[in-house]
Amino acid sequence: MKIFDICTQKCFEKDGEKKIKWYRAGVMKETDKGTRYLRLFHQPQTDFFIFEKEKESKTS
Repeated sequence: MKIFDICTQKCFEKDGEKKIKWYRAGVMKETDKGTRYLRLFHQPQTDFFIFEKEKESKTS
């Protein structure tokens, strides 16, 4: 299983220097079979499953 951090950033200036603060918003897990899901910390009891976007068919 692979585990990925889901993060967001806040940019700010301190003492005239630009800084970035990173916050962990959740994790994404990918199982050995390729199933992926996302867990956001503000909704800890809910798993969001992730699917690759299907190519849209063009009709003319």
